[in-house]
Amino acid sequence: MKSEMLWGEWYTQKVRIFSHLLFWVAVSLLYYLAYNRLVGEYFWIFMIKDLLVTITLFYTASWILPKWIIKGNIVGPLTFIFFAFIWWVTCAYINSLIAASFIPLSEKDIHNYLDIFTSEGYLGIYSFNNLSDLILDFLFLISLPLAPKLTKVIFQGANKLIVLERDKTRLERDILQMELDILKSQISPHFVFNTLNSIYGMASKQDPQTPESILNMSNLLRYVLYQTKDDLIYICHEIQFIKDYLSLMKLRYKETVLIEISERNTQEPYQIVPLILIPFVENAIKHGPESSRKEAWVKVDLEIDDGILMFRIANSLNQHAEKHKHGGLGLQNVKRRLEIYYPEKHTFDISETTDSYTVFLKLNFKSQ
Repeated sequence: MKSEMLWGEWYTQKVRIFSHLLFWVAVSLLYYLAYNRLVGEYFWIFMIKDLLVTITLFYTASWILPKWIIKGNIVGPLTFIFFAFIWWVTCAYINSLIAASFIPLSEKDIHNYLDIFTSEGYLGIYSFNNLSDLILDFLFLISLPLAPKLTKVIFQGANKLIVLERDKTRLERDILQMELDILKSQISPHFVFNTLNSIYGMASKQDPQTPESILNMSNLLRYVLYQTKDDLIYICHEIQFIKDYLSLMKLRYKETVLIEISERNTQEPYQIVPLILIPFVENAIKHGPESSRKEAWVKVDLEIDDGILMFRIANSLNQHAEKHKHGGLGLQNVKRRLEIYYPEKHTFDISETTDSYTVFLKLNFKSQ
């Protein structure tokens, strides 16, 4: 993430370099004041050591910490702090060995400090007696100068993580919306194709009710084109659409096919995804009357009870007719739409016997 995204356009490359130089001058002054009071003219030995440690940790943090923070890795930053302490102690041990070799023994106070790092060897530094003093020195000499950088890195990393999560959510939403648009666009052509096939069957037999069928077809298309643009419509409109479609089928099959629809409490003001029930009706017609009209039937039952829609549609089966695979494009489409619009809010069940095929769908409207 570019720095100007967080700090503004004023934070140019020149400003960044100048602020870093100013920062290190301030840190150097801090070390000078601290060590000049403690070790006098030998301050530069300890000052160089702490500057080396702080600089390496400062820029290592800039490189490695954001990667951990973006991944939500908490162990990484804690590990960094642990190894930062080890790195400082190691540098202090080497520095003390070098300093002890040329600082006069008369400087007892300095040698007493150096002995903390050298008297018991490297591992002796980590003894319980030494750790409390070392941790305090580390917090003051190293952690304090690093605090602004660590704060900035954590803030930038967290901000970038938030942005990435937001973009990921937005992308997932856009992909889902695109899928829904594709699914919705498939419904209408599929419905028109099946309905035109029905009217073609009537026209091929020169049925006198073909003009009425075409008029019904135009009403159905008007509903598809103008009434289903919204994501949700009132359930009564969707049921009326199903009834109009079944009326069209009755004109085609006349008394040769029994088509029934029953409904209870369907005037409730609940809303449903448009055209989500019609594929079941089309499927029942396709695999019932269109497979064999001998004693063919289609029965639709709808009921709303306490905010729950129970939709059952059954059709006759002729075992001697040509077998068709139930659930083509229409059913695949509606199953996917149910998964998207009604996750964990619907129950879908299919049952088949030797002479019937039944689909049962339960939708929960109460949580809309």
